[in-house]
Amino acid sequence: MAGYPKKDKDGKYYFVLEAGKDSSGNRKRKKRSGFKKISDAKAAMAELMLELKSGNIVIENNLSLEEYFEYWLENYAKTNLKPKTFAEYEKIIKKHICPSLGHFSLKNLKTIDLQNYYKEKLKVLSAQTVTHHHRLISKALNDAIDWEFINKNVAKGAKPPKPVKQEMKTHSVEQLNLLLKKAKEITPVYYPIIYAAAHTGMRKSELMGLTWDNVDFTTGKIYIRQTITEANGKYFFNKIPKNEKPRGLKLTAELKKLLIRVKNEDDQRKKILGESFNIHNLVFCNTKGNIMAPSEITRGLKRTIKAANLPDIRFHDLRHSHATILLKENVHPKIVSARLGHSKIQVTMDTYSHLTDSIEGIAVDHLDGLLE
Repeated sequence: MAGYPKKDKDGKYYFVLEAGKDSSGNRKRKKRSGFKKISDAKAAMAELMLELKSGNIVIENNLSLEEYFEYWLENYAKTNLKPKTFAEYEKIIKKHICPSLGHFSLKNLKTIDLQNYYKEKLKVLSAQTVTHHHRLISKALNDAIDWEFINKNVAKGAKPPKPVKQEMKTHSVEQLNLLLKKAKEITPVYYPIIYAAAHTGMRKSELMGLTWDNVDFTTGKIYIRQTITEANGKYFFNKIPKNEKPRGLKLTAELKKLLIRVKNEDDQRKKILGESFNIHNLVFCNTKGNIMAPSEITRGLKRTIKAANLPDIRFHDLRHSHATILLKENVHPKIVSARLGHSKIQVTMDTYSHLTDSIEGIAVDHLDGLLE
């Protein structure tokens, strides 16, 4: 075993330890860099030589990036991430990263390889999604350093695309009323969840996770205690932490009427099909009593928008429409913030800052009618 401290182009010292060859005949090496003094490099080298001799350090191997990511998923992601996050990462790795980069050697991967990957992915994915890929890759490579597979994280030098903030699109009161009227005709299965989104401002995952035991017809309120999300073809029930108070939302009179009808229909189906129907006791389920697929909800909305000849919006924009209508009607931002479930009122104010002039105009109109 031999080592030799040297200076790099930045004037700092590094060393490489030779440790013979592995079973495949490849040379075993360990490199350490970034030392300001040669004495520090020599001291670190001596310490590493002792660890290598004692067998406490695994010499870097010839793992491909695909093999490494399989190792990372099994040894880090599966035990340290929430099931939903694990499923999302597994999908990204198997559908995108490995098909494009999996053939590269982990130790020979270069920053330019990642840069080219981001460039190619931007042809089919949004900048925000590609940036998410970058964060995943960077995290995995940091762990590779901790496990001593590699000495440098090449993702640190890569430049992921800057996410472009998606423009908020909303429907006016008139447009929203037309949309809901048309939804009842075009997509009766998804009409109730679309209607509820417009009347409450709830997120899709919150509506999907709403259960009948969280609907109080006496007080006219619903409580958000869980969400249902989908990743990699699997559904995940996400309960709010026990120390958090569930968000309560007052129902509009019309939404309350609709939910009563939906509940009666749900009870009738249970009588006919048995308790196996809607086993999760969901307020919004498909005709078989199963969880509504997020993609199907979106398709139902898109069909309605097209039939009504309205400007295209995302399902999440129903939430924005709800908030915008309330703010334009001079409802206090704190009330709007509470309905949306924002952690702070400032989040609401920042999200809908473009309405400031409109809201101020309403306030001045009120003043004009009060002050002489």
